[in-house]
Amino acid sequence: MRMIELSLFNPAQTYGNIKQFDCGHPVINSFVRNSLKSQVKKNLSVAYVITDRRQNHRFVGFYTITQYTIDVSALSALSLGSLPRSVPCSRLVMLGVDKHYKGLQLGTKLMRHALLLTQSVARQIGSFGLYLDADPLAIGFYQKLGFRLLQDDQSPEPSPMFIPVESIGMG
Repeated sequence: MRMIELSLFNPAQTYGNIKQFDCGHPVINSFVRNSLKSQVKKNLSVAYVITDRRQNHRFVGFYTITQYTIDVSALSALSLGSLPRSVPCSRLVMLGVDKHYKGLQLGTKLMRHALLLTQSVARQIGSFGLYLDADPLAIGFYQKLGFRLLQDDQSPEPSPMFIPVESIGMG
């Protein structure tokens, strides 16, 4: 049985198999191997990781999140009423789960954590919601969580998506 733990990423900690992380997406794999530590050290984003304690704290999955502002015109498809020109929000930058752990709902676990964090941030410093650029193969995954496309599907490019804090449901 696996012992899966979700925790704040610590760039000073050694994670098992981080250099072998493979979620099947070359850009995300490269980010984990080459940029994750330095981005977190520079406070450009915060990362949360899922590790497997039974596998030497194997790096299984992660997401990175940062504060962001989005132009209100980008949110026009959502019909949210009157908002300032620049809207504060959180931004999910990267998310990935190692292929060896697919099917365990770990991507959903990471996203639920990110959504709870977004709600918490909104209560503490003000944030209108969570923005992300969805990989074409992940649009349906994010829609099931309540995200809406800000434009038509931009495939093969990433598609911008958003969920307002008031729409975040943890059902």
